[in-house]
Amino acid sequence: MENAINLESLKERARRWAENHPGVSLVYLFGSQATGQTGPESDIDIGVLLDRDLENPETQAVMHYELARLLKTGKVDLIWLRQAPMELAFAVISQGRLLYERDVAHRVEYESYVMGRYYDYLPILRAQRDEILAGGNFDRRVQWHREAFKRTERTLGQIRAAPGKKSG
Repeated sequence: MENAINLESLKERARRWAENHPGVSLVYLFGSQATGQTGPESDIDIGVLLDRDLENPETQAVMHYELARLLKTGKVDLIWLRQAPMELAFAVISQGRLLYERDVAHRVEYESYVMGRYYDYLPILRAQRDEILAGGNFDRRVQWHREAFKRTERTLGQIRAAPGKKSG
């Protein structure tokens, strides 16, 4: 594998791979290959958004194998975006290159969701980073924020599932 990859060729291969897996809605290239700052050990970092029904380890392992085979390299690092930490998902959509989208509206909705969550929690993330750099003990605070985040996610899930909710 050469250090830098041909983006158009990669888009075409990603499209073929995604079309063989109807549950793939978005595929991004990110990391050193997306920024053009590759080295001899650079891999290909790919972020994939799947429909929820494909989010199981067996299916993901097969998909990873098939993509690595199609790209003709074992140096493929696949990130499943629904399972990724929000900081990573934000980095993928903000700094990566879109390789495939099943539909524009879904991409815009997903990217808006990630950006909204990231910016909502940015003050907390910055405070945690500052505490880490200062050498403080932040375990209790991290646990408190995780629990608050889980409560927020549960509440949002209940609101979304509430009967009589108008969609779109």
